[in-house]
Amino acid sequence: MASVKKDMADRVLEVIGAWDRKCPKKRFYSYSLEEFKARAKPFLAAREEIARLESLMAHAVSKLETEARTLRPEVRGVVNAVMGDREEGGENGELSAAMGFIPRAARATGLVRRRTAQKPPEVSS
Repeated sequence: MASVKKDMADRVLEVIGAWDRKCPKKRFYSYSLEEFKARAKPFLAAREEIARLESLMAHAVSKLETEARTLRPEVRGVVNAVMGDREEGGENGELSAAMGFIPRAARATGLVRRRTAQKPPEVSS
């Protein structure tokens, strides 16, 4: 039979549940059931806190993505306005460079001049 790796919290809850159902009065590993529950309480509380924080994080990420979708066209509009503003230098201006854009005059042309492969020199015998 294949063994299934269980989450630690699931394992703790399973152990507590079985202990409570089968022999709640017996001590194991020098713990009573209530002492073991008290020992496991901080772990389970931390797990609950993590689950709560993960839920908050998922909600915050969702809000961020929603706002990004509505803000993206506005950012693009501002950038296009700066690029078209002659007073600020347009595409070659300092403002557009400060916004992270490479001025048109500083861009590479894309022209690549590849060298043809040279034949190795023939060896004379």
